[in-house]
Amino acid sequence: MNPREHLFCFAAIMAGLVLCAPSGMLAKDKSDEGKSWLAAHSDPAEINVDGAWDSEEWRTVLLHQTQGAREVTGTADNWEIEGVVSGKKVYLVFLSKGQLAYTAEFALSEAGTLTGSYAKGILQSGSGNRSMVLRKAAGTQASPAVQPGEAGGALAHVVVFRKHYHNCPQVKAAVYVDGKEAADVENGRYLTLNLPPGKHLIGTSKVGKMGSQTEDLDLAPGSTSYINFEFPSAWVCTIEIQKTDAEAAESAISKLKPNDAKKVKIPEMVSLDPIGK
Repeated sequence: MNPREHLFCFAAIMAGLVLCAPSGMLAKDKSDEGKSWLAAHSDPAEINVDGAWDSEEWRTVLLHQTQGAREVTGTADNWEIEGVVSGKKVYLVFLSKGQLAYTAEFALSEAGTLTGSYAKGILQSGSGNRSMVLRKAAGTQASPAVQPGEAGGALAHVVVFRKHYHNCPQVKAAVYVDGKEAADVENGRYLTLNLPPGKHLIGTSKVGKMGSQTEDLDLAPGSTSYINFEFPSAWVCTIEIQKTDAEAAESAISKLKPNDAKKVKIPEMVSLDPIGK
């Protein structure tokens, strides 16, 4: 084999290695790239972006930022969001099934909007970026960051329950909080979500996913709310979530059992303590 043939074979082998690289490895590299991009923005938080925001591009963008923290999580359409607040700006990574899709940078304006730009992959200066404006839902404004130790009050509680039905007993009823799956509430069981005060979305799946249902709650410190995961039809196994008053909820819960701990996905958020027994 002459040198030219050797070179051709080497190039073919290298091309094959790239094409056959595991997709998981490539996805992990993209995910790590997003984390590194966020880590580069490390100034103390001067704003708090917690709450629901409206955008023309992705409809409702739900962001959650604990008071006094820099980290941001959330959801938009079918994207999961991870981010950080650095100074008076927020940097967001939009993920699809754990893979990096978009990144965005926003600054808080005097009008209380988040104004900035986004791009596929890592946001770069120059062309290829698209402008975006996020407006706080319900006419509220983004607030200054609260320093650690000044958090506003005790945790709020949301009791999610599922009555015992003979039909559809094995159907999964996932409980999503702000776009993250917290638990799977079983047939004839209940659980309690312990959440920071403020706005939260409780749903059956990620926000924006076809067939999803959500309940928008504005929780006061120390309050208790009740959500019923109802199966209204005896023939079709579909979930309908309903906010329920305390008296009706406590009557139903008295006949139920705490959820199985094996079905809890975020144990620091979910309590399985017995209620009223």
